[in-house]
Amino acid sequence: MLLLAASVHAANIADFAEVTGGHYQVLAQGGEQIGREVNGYMNAMLQLYSRYFSNWTTKDAARVVVFNNRDDFREYSRTAVGATHAGLAGYCHRKTDPDGNTFYELVTFESAGLWQVLAHEGFHQFIGYELGEAVPVWLNEGLAQFFENNTVKNGRLIPGGIDAKTLAAAQAVIRARRVPALGELLAMDRRTFYASPEVTYPVSWALVYYLMTRDSASFQSGRFRRYLQDLKWSGDELASFRRRFGRDSAQWEADFHRYILQLRTPVEN
Repeated sequence: MLLLAASVHAANIADFAEVTGGHYQVLAQGGEQIGREVNGYMNAMLQLYSRYFSNWTTKDAARVVVFNNRDDFREYSRTAVGATHAGLAGYCHRKTDPDGNTFYELVTFESAGLWQVLAHEGFHQFIGYELGEAVPVWLNEGLAQFFENNTVKNGRLIPGGIDAKTLAAAQAVIRARRVPALGELLAMDRRTFYASPEVTYPVSWALVYYLMTRDSASFQSGRFRRYLQDLKWSGDELASFRRRFGRDSAQWEADFHRYILQLRTPVEN
């Protein structure tokens, strides 16, 4: 495994405990124990994602940086990627070190939601291996939310658990008629998407959830998998979307809205 050189930022991550094993180098401000736990979790999740998507291609090494407090995390994020918004809990980006090595770096901090954040950011890393760098932003964020709420049964990944807050936010956006038109959402660039996270995040989750579950088919045999395969080879995302899911946008979007509005979280059943 390639060892990734550590850059020095405000929190001096070069002094963090380092745990390197499998696919990951983990730098943990909180010490070796949390580093080992994160390393084991990330390698397990990567294996589960690879199995779910039947993607066993060789994947480059990656780094995970885990701070033990939000303030140091935010200072590092501000310096590394210019991210400053208060709700930021983690991110994944492509990084180039002083030696010219380019790799994925996943950054977060210890909190009650640590493992959910790691699953989310780890999926961003994985979908980069699966579809390349030009993943549509709605799809990237929608899938990451879909896969952050998962369970593992008999060694198999079962994604798609419903987070109550995300569902409530999506339903509120639909009721307020703030959902972007399909073509607008699919064509949205990163700046526009991240400028309105209170709308775009829950809507992107809702759209992925709808497409992944509405037909009650498994991912391996469903239309969503064929759509992702289209994206590997076709540059026309909207055409692929309409070919796989339907061309009548008005009728299709009305069905999407009804489907999400009738959803309930398990505790409500």
